[in-house]
Amino acid sequence: VTCISLPPGLRCNEKIDVMLVIDRSGSVGDDETTLKDAAKAFVDALNPCAGGPHDGLASFSTSATLDEHLTDDGAAVKTAIDALVIGGTTNLSAGISTADTELDNPGDGHDRADGDSPDFAVIITDGAPNEGGGEAGAEAAADTLKADGAIIYVVGVGTSSSTAEFLQDDIASPPPASHYFDAADFDQLETILESLVSCPA
Repeated sequence: VTCISLPPGLRCNEKIDVMLVIDRSGSVGDDETTLKDAAKAFVDALNPCAGGPHDGLASFSTSATLDEHLTDDGAAVKTAIDALVIGGTTNLSAGISTADTELDNPGDGHDRADGDSPDFAVIITDGAPNEGGGEAGAEAAADTLKADGAIIYVVGVGTSSSTAEFLQDDIASPPPASHYFDAADFDQLETILESLVSCPA
């Protein structure tokens, strides 16, 4: 299989643009290696290629960074994942806004036209936002990303019930049941991420 796509329901070889948005706040701690391995497995399963999916990476802690532009070079995205440094607080709104800037910029040589290459964001976070306006700021950023045409998937890892409810109801795209996934811990993350990438028979 040369190109497979996300999420379930999209046909194989779909030309989609996918931003992976990773929480690298200090609470990740000892789970750093597991987080990075899971994220790299997602890139491998997505299998970026010139005529199919493109993938990029944004990450956030106290602030956010664009770690890799949308690209068909999966190895470059995995190198950027390996280079992430863990530490700081949780500015989810900045992470979402950084992904939005990358996904809503056709003609820059990275984002492709949305009519031909629809936009997706896959957010991984293990806690409630406590920077960038907290939950209200994160919800506003997510609303903007959705208004710009992107579909948001969220994987909450080891979150409290209230945080999981917030991520499902206010961050993930509706209907929430199909766009929010709950991982008990980082050991479950890789399985969930790989399940997002499907090629219907």
